[in-house]
Amino acid sequence: MRKVLSENKPQNNNNASEEPMLKEIHHLGIVVRDIEKKVKYFTEKLGIPFKISTMEHSGTLHGEPMKYKAKIAFAKIGSLTLELLQTVEGNTVFEEFLNEHGEGIHHISVLSKEPLDVEIEKCRKRGIKILQIDRLAPEQGTVYMDVPGCIIELLCFKRQK
Repeated sequence: MRKVLSENKPQNNNNASEEPMLKEIHHLGIVVRDIEKKVKYFTEKLGIPFKISTMEHSGTLHGEPMKYKAKIAFAKIGSLTLELLQTVEGNTVFEEFLNEHGEGIHHISVLSKEPLDVEIEKCRKRGIKILQIDRLAPEQGTVYMDVPGCIIELLCFKRQK
């Protein structure tokens, strides 16, 4: 049996005129050393099939220009999507996490309806530390934010209507 000892009221939004940045969770990102080995484990032991692909990106890491290559794999488990990430070439926020913490949950990914540069400006105005930006197209890409206790990835993509 669980008993609630105390309960706080929701905090007031100091930026009440602005909408919340986090609205719709897209996936959970897990950093791994060997993606093929992890995919084999998830498939054989847990019955979860993943599809692996390789991607190349450019953007910034801690404000400095960078390029990298990574292997990614996605799988759907009910309403949750899991992403496995392995850096193949270059420096990334994923590799930094792996070196500091080892394999594990790296980020929560959230969809945004705003263009990439709009979200970057929101982060700066709110004092949110940006770890990495991946530019995929003029107004599209991802922003990895350092939020106390976790990393949040904002996915900024044009949606089909």
